[in-house]
Amino acid sequence: MTNYLAILGAALSLFAAACHASQDTAKPAAAKPAAAAPASAATPAAAATPATSAGTPPRYAQNAAKSSLKFTFEQAGAAASGNFKKFTTVLIYDEKNLAASSLDVRVEIASVDTQEPERDSMLKDADLFNAAKYPAATFAASSLAKRADGGLEAVGKLKIRDITHDLRLPLTLKPTADGLELSGKTAIKRLDYGVGQGEMKATDSVGDEVKIEYAVSLVRSSS
Repeated sequence: MTNYLAILGAALSLFAAACHASQDTAKPAAAKPAAAAPASAATPAAAATPATSAGTPPRYAQNAAKSSLKFTFEQAGAAASGNFKKFTTVLIYDEKNLAASSLDVRVEIASVDTQEPERDSMLKDADLFNAAKYPAATFAASSLAKRADGGLEAVGKLKIRDITHDLRLPLTLKPTADGLELSGKTAIKRLDYGVGQGEMKATDSVGDEVKIEYAVSLVRSSS
């Protein structure tokens, strides 16, 4: 009996020792999650990549020698036309981000030319453009947008004299060897902008509608 109890006690001791050893060897496995820490720490660095792809949209400035700004109107029942010899255009354009694009145009009123000096003087007079008081007309668009027909339009404001109205200016952009060509047509009412005071408010001698046509050569610019 004594030998049997001794053998049983030894067996129990060996079993307990084996269990304890098994628990000790299992402990290093619990450290595996710590090895994953470097991977999670690297995640924020990968998120910074998209920021590097963002950049300033290209800027384009007008080549005056290859640009024109023409207009037509009705005078005494007949069609009349003219152009502005001096105007500037700056386009910021990103075809993939039209909301970040912009268009700014400044027209020098005194540069109006209808091939008739007397009529030019009349247009600059206080009852029409009043060039002495309002030397420039401006159009400023803070974004471009797609039209329903798939074309583009500049969404902005046109200011003539001291009156400003919203205007969606249709335009077409075509690539050239050194930049872009911007072109389009639109029409406005001169009386909406105060171009017609006193007797010049009458539309029997000078029509209210003015059609505008523009073709602007733009060169990519760094500033």
